[in-house]
Amino acid sequence: MSTRPKARRRPVRRVGLVTRTTSGEAIHITRRLEAWLRKRGVEVLHDAESMGARSAMGGLPRAEIGRHVDLLVTLGGDGTLLSVARHPAPGVPILGIDIGTFGYLTACPPDAWEPLLADALAGTAPVETRRLLSVDVVEPGRPRRRIRVVNDAVIGKSALSRIATIRVEVDGRQVLRYRGDGVIVSTPTGSTAYNLSAGGPILAPTMPAIILTPICPHTLSLRPMVLSDHVTLGLAVEGEPSDVYLTLDGQEGFPIGSSTRVRIARARETALLVRAPGSTFFDVLAKKLSFGGEKG
Repeated sequence: MSTRPKARRRPVRRVGLVTRTTSGEAIHITRRLEAWLRKRGVEVLHDAESMGARSAMGGLPRAEIGRHVDLLVTLGGDGTLLSVARHPAPGVPILGIDIGTFGYLTACPPDAWEPLLADALAGTAPVETRRLLSVDVVEPGRPRRRIRVVNDAVIGKSALSRIATIRVEVDGRQVLRYRGDGVIVSTPTGSTAYNLSAGGPILAPTMPAIILTPICPHTLSLRPMVLSDHVTLGLAVEGEPSDVYLTLDGQEGFPIGSSTRVRIARARETALLVRAPGSTFFDVLAKKLSFGGEKG
């Protein structure tokens, strides 16, 4: 589950480009990148949203584009990368070019993509495997929903609703009751996202773990908990909740009630992220979060 700096992957003959549609800079770089790839004999596919932003027809849904390419390149921030990493295709790495406001998951700045993309085409770029979570949602009278997440699944209340009571089971046994604004179930990759803002721990992204972090708990003794990712979590909201939502990677969400059952476990699928050569987890922490304090 670690970065493989010299691993040679399958030849890249087809690349998918996924662009942040609200960024003029991202659209401009997409055009340059497409010309660069075509000059090297690489076929280029776009997602439908990106094509629309360029006033063009066609394209593939973001949930499907990974199945049709050998490499995915995202141009935007972490949200753009998450929009395709949540729908991984076996053996297809994702290279994120940072044209966002934070860019923790994206691998390289917008002026340094050529050498890293060249390595990715050659199959020699460092690639890191990230675990995902599978979230099953069961409600009476509705089909079962299964959604994968890269960062987190969050059960939380709206700004004006009352305190929520959330019951948590681990492998079928009730172990926790959270009363407060909600709870975050996070992957190690998502430990530096909402989990960190809510006071949760930072985990190395390749650890086999799941993090449970309460949001503004009513009881001060409740603290974040790190569990093995071999367990299965069951979550339910007690009483007659109003305005309580399940949000997935900050990109998909819907209201849930006391009859809703949420099951969360490690997904069979994984996401492959292209990393910048020589860049470590601690380098990214220091750069993005000023982690580590003063150097001696």
